[in-house]
Amino acid sequence: MSNDKQGFDWNAVIARCLAYLCLKNSKYADAQLLEQAGFLERLGLPIADRADVLGSSRDSLGVLARRAKKKTSKGAKKNAKRKGR
Repeated sequence: MSNDKQGFDWNAVIARCLAYLCLKNSKYADAQLLEQAGFLERLGLPIADRADVLGSSRDSLGVLARRAKKKTSKGAKKNAKRKGR
């Protein structure tokens, strides 16, 4: 929905600004990039906007998420093997 004469959607700009302010005033202000991206996701920002707010790229956030998922799945497999002994 555009809300000015040139057709520019200021609602998206305002939403990104508010998300940035919420992030900087939350407990995630000094957190790792992936935790900050998760916070912004819970606020409802799409991945492209999350990357823009964090000064990153969609691809970079995707790689970080895959690495974190792979790391936790490996840890779970190791713990399962230890419990089975």
